[in-house]
Amino acid sequence: MKKIGIVPFYDGLLNNKLFDITDCNLNADNLITPYFEIKEKLKDTYDINTIDKYSDLQDVDCVLFFYLDYKLLLRCIKNGVKKLVYFAWEPEVVDERHSKKNLKKIESFFDAIMTWNDDIVDNIKYFKINYPYFFDKLISVCTIEEFNKKKLLVNISGNKFSSHKSELYSERLKVIRFYEQGCGDTFELYGRGWSKGMRTFKGECLRKSDVYRNFKFALCLENMCNVNGYITEKIFDCFISGVVPVYWGANNVLNYIPKECYIDYPKFNNICELDNFLSSMTYQDYVKYIDNINWYLQSSTKDLFTFVH
Repeated sequence: MKKIGIVPFYDGLLNNKLFDITDCNLNADNLITPYFEIKEKLKDTYDINTIDKYSDLQDVDCVLFFYLDYKLLLRCIKNGVKKLVYFAWEPEVVDERHSKKNLKKIESFFDAIMTWNDDIVDNIKYFKINYPYFFDKLISVCTIEEFNKKKLLVNISGNKFSSHKSELYSERLKVIRFYEQGCGDTFELYGRGWSKGMRTFKGECLRKSDVYRNFKFALCLENMCNVNGYITEKIFDCFISGVVPVYWGANNVLNYIPKECYIDYPKFNNICELDNFLSSMTYQDYVKYIDNINWYLQSSTKDLFTFVH
């Protein structure tokens, strides 16, 4: 049986906590369930564990780096690990080492680099991987009474900053400020790092679905735009929670998700125009979005974002 070691995203996922789906904090919104699934699926042919579970690296056939630990990389090379694979999960807005230029600087250390970035996949050194997601349910269509009780729009994200020209943190902030300056209560903000003095801020949340179910729409801006293939859990968290996403991210999102499943944020000239569109949407039109989302959740198209694929 071949042995595979995984360098997880952070130290809190060592000791095989990467696969511990019973930990409600680590597995909020089923975030680590896909890794548990792949470990279970391959358990008869591969022994998959976080890297700390192996006392001797010479016994390990392959190491998957979800995080670039240079000291561990050097140890793997010195111990003759047969195969080293790097997963460039984050966009360069979050991790500048993942720009095309900077990945070139480290590519010689790895047998393969896995990336969501369609523009650099060559199937020689760079191979395509989508963010894995656990699709566990379909969604029910709300009644017109439930629709009328829901608030309009919510944003769940941390308060982050980047100087990168294609970052979308500042765009989120524009939307938040628009509703902060208003006098209504149609918008709410959740997440880490926001000022408690903000009128729309309602605190942190462990599970997005607990919040999303109370809203018609969710602001769903990726960390970065002007890239191809960058589609994360953000839009799928909306789908399985029964809230319609207002999306901006990958340029080629239509290659992966039908346009009838989300509202295209960039098509609006300003936030006021977006607000008017959302506020005036009828129940009948809203249900069409939910029906389209359910169609997607039942289709094989979504399997591109599972380890089954």
